[in-house]
Amino acid sequence: MLSLGMATAGSAATYDFLAAANAGGGIGESIYATYDTSPFFTGPNLRITASATDDNAGDTEQFVYFDNNNAGIGVCKDATSGAAIGTATNGGGNQCDPASDDGITSVSETLTIEATETSVIIEALWFNANHDNDPVTSASYMINGVTYDSGDMVPDNVSGTGNYRIDLGFALALGDSFSITPTDGSPNSYMSAIAVSAVPVPAAGLLLLTALGGLGLARRRRRAA
Repeated sequence: MLSLGMATAGSAATYDFLAAANAGGGIGESIYATYDTSPFFTGPNLRITASATDDNAGDTEQFVYFDNNNAGIGVCKDATSGAAIGTATNGGGNQCDPASDDGITSVSETLTIEATETSVIIEALWFNANHDNDPVTSASYMINGVTYDSGDMVPDNVSGTGNYRIDLGFALALGDSFSITPTDGSPNSYMSAIAVSAVPVPAAGLLLLTALGGLGLARRRRRAA
């Protein structure tokens, strides 16, 4: 991750995963090895992948899971037999085995989000624990290397109910990514939405020039040595 402290974002686009995951919402209960937000969501493309360190030995394939019924995106370790992987079902039928393993359920499960189209600013994330008895405010998350807990959560329903917003404001250069992992004690939760904005072209160009200038300085230092 590369921070753009002086970059100014354009208008943020909010990708409402909760609404899209509901049956009839356009995506429905669906499972993906890799999910690209474009073209379904209008705005800079983000590539979402899932991983889990507690899966069966040798099983390195986990899935991004859109869960129906006021939920959103989680991690599924194993697809059901015959699951329509990579297809938006727009329905409510289960695609994860077991059905209970479709949220962000433990410290071993991670969602990773990559900027694949342009440099972006990640403005905010929304979470809920609508399929768990414990509220999402009992959770905490490691997001881009920083821990956020209930003190950082603001009640805010993009759609549905039970959603809390965490304001962020960090930037990703094109090709960079960040991860979301719950910490110990977190309930079964989902990512409800994300707000993202493209970094204006002049700021993105400045970022590139700064990076290239730093590389040149490092090379000159090595030669001098």
